[in-house]
Amino acid sequence: MRTLLLSILLASAAATPALADRPDREDRQAARAERQAARAERQQSQPQRSAPERPQVGGQAHFNGAVNGGQQAIVRGQGFRQNGTPDQSDVQAFRGERRQQMIEARRQQAADGSLRQADRPLPGVFRPRTRTPVVSDVPREGTQPRLRDDRRRHDGTRWSTGWRNDHRYDWYNWRSRHRSLFHFGFYTDPFGWGYQPYSIGWRLWPSYYGSNYWINDPWQYRLPYAPPGYRWIRYYDDAVLVDTFSGEVVDVIRNFFW
Repeated sequence: MRTLLLSILLASAAATPALADRPDREDRQAARAERQAARAERQQSQPQRSAPERPQVGGQAHFNGAVNGGQQAIVRGQGFRQNGTPDQSDVQAFRGERRQQMIEARRQQAADGSLRQADRPLPGVFRPRTRTPVVSDVPREGTQPRLRDDRRRHDGTRWSTGWRNDHRYDWYNWRSRHRSLFHFGFYTDPFGWGYQPYSIGWRLWPSYYGSNYWINDPWQYRLPYAPPGYRWIRYYDDAVLVDTFSGEVVDVIRNFFW
């Protein structure tokens, strides 16, 4: 009897660890299965990241501002990161597409003969530069001397700009073959006022048409000879014909020298 009881006790003691270990193993397996199920659920709930799409630009909505006076309307691309910031490749593609559309629109405007909106004011850089002559008794920038009241004119010569139609005075092609002849170098402004585009009818101060600025041989530059009382002078890079009696500009060629 005693031997039987000891056998039963030893058998129950040996079976107890196995019985205790089985629930632990089953619990670990159940926890692992739950974690795998949760990971699969998260992966299914998150959207799959695909390659960023190129931005789609509407046909008539991309640049109506300059053509029809409408507002710009551009459909942006859909390439975004998970944190909400746009993908860099998508941004670059969007900018490239927009730049190309603007270039095409401007080309179309140039072909149509309209470079700006009709209802938009002309920018200041495109406005013609006009200056109202201011008469002064002393040289000041932006002024011209008074018209001489002396009735004794040198003669009644009237200058004509029709010489430009004479092939003998083709100074432009002559300059292309003799560039060094038209290179005078630095110009010294007698008053230091800087360049001002003088037009026909403006009167220069005598310091501008002194002998230091004369073009002594106009034919050397394929310019017609000046009649008595007139002088071809250099004003910066311009060739100017001046009435030495009144200082009036009677002819001007801009960018004549270089």
